Amino acid sequence: MRWAFGIAVLVMAVFFVDFCALVFKCGCRSLWNGISTYCNIHAAIGPHCPWCEHPLAGGGVAFGVTLLAQWAAFFLPTNVSLGKRWLLAVIAFPLVAAIVALAQGLFWGYWR
Repeated sequence: MRWAFGIAVLVMAVFFVDFCALVFKCGCRSLWNGISTYCNIHAAIGPHCPWCEHPLAGGGVAFGVTLLAQWAAFFLPTNVSLGKRWLLAVIAFPLVAAIVALAQGLFWGYWR
């Protein structure tokens, strides 16, 4: 059962940077395509991607909160099938990460 949770977390880990690019339109790319090489964090003036500008408070918190939501979705519903729990954990990634990204982007004034 832990392997299934690990796969859900792996999906999040692999596509986390792509999600950053989707939400913040910052220039980040896939892990295999340059990651943050083209992120606006490297520009002389802002706005700068909150997840790249604040790696612990931004991206780290977003990753951690999303991981916690995935854990809860996978391990808390005891009478739900393994496949449905895995699906809940995978769906938790974009939903929770979007909420955290929106809150962080507003907090740091990214979309002024």
